[in-house]
Amino acid sequence: MSTATDLTRWNRAGLSRFRYVDGNAVTFLELLRAELAERFPAWQEVTQLPLAETESERQERMLEQYHAPRRDWAWEITRVLARSSHVLAEHLDAYANEGFLGTATQWDTVRRLVEMIDYHPAPPASAATRFVIEAKEAGTLAAGFAVKHTPADGSPPVVYETLEELKVDPLLNALRSAEYNRNPERLGGDTLLLEGEVEDLKTGEPLVLEDEQSGVLRAYLIVGTRTVAGNTEVRVTPRLSHRLRKGYTLIHAKPAEGLAPIGPAAKGAELERVLRLTEEPEGLLTGAVIYIDDGAEELYRRVYSVTGKRLVLDTDVGPLRLDTARVGYPVTITVSAQEERPVDSPGSVIYALRVAGDWSRLADRRVVQETVDATKQKHLPFYTVTAARYHPADSDHLRKGYTILTVSWLKSEHPFPLDNPQTLLVPPVGVGPWRTDTFLEKQDGHLTAAIVTAKPKKTTVGDLAVVVMGHQAAWARLASVSVDLAREEATLTAEDGWDDRGGGDFFLTETKVYAHFKEALRTVAWQENRQPVTGNRIPLALVPSALEKGRVLMVERTDDATAAFFTTVARIEGTTLVLARDLPAGFTRGNTLIAGNVALAGHGESKGEKVLGSGDATRANQSFVFAEAEVSFVADPTQPAGVRAAIDLSVAGRVWKQVGSFADSGPTDHHYTVRMTEAGQLLIAFGDGVRGRRLPSGVNNVRVTFRSGTGLSGNLPAGSPFKPSRPHRLVEKVRQPLPATGGNDREGVESLRENAPATLLTLERAVSLDDFAWLAMSQSSVWQARAFSRPTGLGRNEKVEVVAVPAGGGALGTLAATLTDFLTANAVPEVEVTVLPYQSRTFALEVLLTVDTAAYNPDVVTAAVKSALQDAFSLRKRKLGQDLFLSEVYQVVEGVTGVEHSVAVINGDRSVRRVAAGDREVLILGQLVVAVEGEAATGPSPGEAIEASPPAPKPRLVGRRGVGVIQGVGDRYGQLLRGAGIRTLNDLRGIDPAHLPTVDIPPVRLWEFRTKAEIVVGLAADRSRLAPLLERTIHDLAEGSSADLVRLTGESAAAVDELKAKLRLLQIALDEEVFAAVTLRELLSELD
Repeated sequence: MSTATDLTRWNRAGLSRFRYVDGNAVTFLELLRAELAERFPAWQEVTQLPLAETESERQERMLEQYHAPRRDWAWEITRVLARSSHVLAEHLDAYANEGFLGTATQWDTVRRLVEMIDYHPAPPASAATRFVIEAKEAGTLAAGFAVKHTPADGSPPVVYETLEELKVDPLLNALRSAEYNRNPERLGGDTLLLEGEVEDLKTGEPLVLEDEQSGVLRAYLIVGTRTVAGNTEVRVTPRLSHRLRKGYTLIHAKPAEGLAPIGPAAKGAELERVLRLTEEPEGLLTGAVIYIDDGAEELYRRVYSVTGKRLVLDTDVGPLRLDTARVGYPVTITVSAQEERPVDSPGSVIYALRVAGDWSRLADRRVVQETVDATKQKHLPFYTVTAARYHPADSDHLRKGYTILTVSWLKSEHPFPLDNPQTLLVPPVGVGPWRTDTFLEKQDGHLTAAIVTAKPKKTTVGDLAVVVMGHQAAWARLASVSVDLAREEATLTAEDGWDDRGGGDFFLTETKVYAHFKEALRTVAWQENRQPVTGNRIPLALVPSALEKGRVLMVERTDDATAAFFTTVARIEGTTLVLARDLPAGFTRGNTLIAGNVALAGHGESKGEKVLGSGDATRANQSFVFAEAEVSFVADPTQPAGVRAAIDLSVAGRVWKQVGSFADSGPTDHHYTVRMTEAGQLLIAFGDGVRGRRLPSGVNNVRVTFRSGTGLSGNLPAGSPFKPSRPHRLVEKVRQPLPATGGNDREGVESLRENAPATLLTLERAVSLDDFAWLAMSQSSVWQARAFSRPTGLGRNEKVEVVAVPAGGGALGTLAATLTDFLTANAVPEVEVTVLPYQSRTFALEVLLTVDTAAYNPDVVTAAVKSALQDAFSLRKRKLGQDLFLSEVYQVVEGVTGVEHSVAVINGDRSVRRVAAGDREVLILGQLVVAVEGEAATGPSPGEAIEASPPAPKPRLVGRRGVGVIQGVGDRYGQLLRGAGIRTLNDLRGIDPAHLPTVDIPPVRLWEFRTKAEIVVGLAADRSRLAPLLERTIHDLAEGSSADLVRLTGESAAAVDELKAKLRLLQIALDEEVFAAVTLRELLSELD
């Protein structure tokens, strides 16, 4: 062996082991040769050496000496001895390294080393979560209720059991906020957006809007309809009442019957200038004079306007019997002469007029003379024929063939004398051709409760009915429908009278009674209540009696599964639930779901009782190995590692208590400790009679029941499907809103090496910030932690925040409360401890390798580099707040066999040398692209024909928009494109996907994005010809009426259809929100 005393020349910084042996089989053989040469000078094979040799020559000679074949048994024995010494020396070297904590690699060796400072490896931990139980009936669900999750990858099922007793109640399955499914927004304007595509809505028909809270009905008339994004937009008149709320408005539509009203009809009325007829007066022109006769009154009026059946006259009509009045044209007669001078008296003037023919029927009738006053205003003054004497043509009278009319003018009625009239307007023979229209009677300004209509076919009691004439309406719910079969009519009686709008009369021929509405419709989003819920107070629709103070609740958002959290009931105030903590932002009445049947559950399945062994009172510190793997461990803040074995140990029927150590145990305390063996089994030890009670003697008197299930496999994401292992009468199903966290494997060598020395500083008590961090990391469910001091504010207690990375990563879940209890139990008094989740931030990495392809397979090297990078920059290896340096990347990459050279780029920026991490952040590898220099890029093969691209159009304003407006780009691809300098649509349409090797986007997607950008930027359309449409959005143009576009632009229908086809193509290219907002002007405006 070497006599040198310096054995450290092989030990330098950066090595993971000490080298205690200076030599190997070659050097050992040379040492043996030297000794043999001294003892056997005549042995030429060992004594013949060069007189002078350099160090390199010496090493070459030694290698040749070791490998050269010799037919000398003594030499072969010597070489075997050298080799055996080499094996023994390497064993001694390895064993010596196992004696130092920094170089030991074997778990059991490390365990024995750390036991010297009374540190014991942290046992594995079982994951825990809170399950939401949907109960079928009320009752008590005992602890140990088992549910099972079967992984999709075929791995063994994961069993969880509830850890506490729970009183379940079906009323607590899903508590909702008051009005959670009713939209409180007020209606307004003249537009209703109805759910779905509603067919057969007719313009002019009524809709009845029912307020479900108050029962108030309101009728509106349909003005127009159109389909908008799969829903139906209805314009109504008049404007909607702001008293209506979307969530409480039921819209009755599609009346099955339109009945003609019959009565009760008004017989007479005091009319103003408007007169309505039962039919349109064919041929009646504006300016014409009409004759009105109701049997009691004769009237002459000039027609001012004619609109359908509605006549507007020059003066008021006055009292008129509408049920008997007829309207026709007056007859014009010519006055031949005035027989005598008028007889003038103080109140009247008598005229005698001669007219040809027999007009004796005019006696006691009214006649008028068309008169124009000095201002050229036309008048129709009337006069009364008091006598009409006809002289037959075959008589001998001087005025034979004429009628002498005696006409009286009352001066009090008008100021127009009958001076030398040339013609007169007189009543026609018989009745006029047109009847006046009457209207439904009113009482106190409203329709009478009962109206008579034509016989209905479907209308019945409880139906809604709306009386409509023009834009006015009256509506009611029917209390009764009485049908008169003989008269083919029915009496409709309103439940609480008729409500109306418009105030006018309902004329029979222009009025229709709509009844029996077939469909009840809703507005879009009528069940969405977006009213925010803040603070810790939630008004409930129902408060079950089982909702008591202290009960654990799961508060969820129906639109965001990640927002779920658990809390407790602070108190109940009437129908208001007060939580123990405030709600985070984003909760509304509509999306808040509260589950009241919440049970804490842990990974593991209960097993039957087993005999651990027999007690022997003569033995101190008796121990047993419980030969069961994967025994569950549950959270327990009193234990050194924050967890205890999920076992129940009894001795002769008495249950003993599990403790972390016997340091505080007395001689009569029924305590035992649990340690882990290298095989993953439990070593259960008992006291020595001084520290902890000895086991009493007995046969098989030490028995154990336990739960089996532990490790990282129990960490399941939220929403994992579970079902009861066995049906239970109280349980319908089980949900897992929160992730299952806290599961971890047994503490490994690296963790032991790091955590064990820290216990000498903490002594299981947290005083400094480092103590809190080390103590948190000693908890079996935690991978790493950091502690921070926070301002105390107005309080007296110190505040410490501990940021923890749970085993397996992800959310803290129930571990937050468990770890808080553990730290609080081991902290100095008057310290407030808050456990916060870590934040994971990823970075992108691109690596270009140079590989000696003659010696190494590039694919194998690439895979090895990827694996090394993913391991080195994983959550398990990176530290909280640890910055990332480019040199770290090179250290990992170039440490892989086969890599000759490499170039690494972080986040697409070649200038980045360091990425800083926040206090609560862990920087881990996200997107990774590894390529080998010289590999062919994806794209067209060499020599493949490529079609010439059309000339690029002039740049347009829309081209300045970011790449995120393209459908399918999203946040992930958008970030990658921007990292490569591709920020706008103009940039995107100019790329060559075959020459972007550093962008980790499939070439097919790059071609897709480029094509979509070309479609958007290169829209072909004549801006000048589409000027009337420039301010409209392309969504409205694509979905709008073609007829409207033809009318606005003056273009042909074919041209408009072609434009709409191009715009619909943009719907494929553009993001949905952008497509709804961008205008045609932006699309077609060119940049200078």
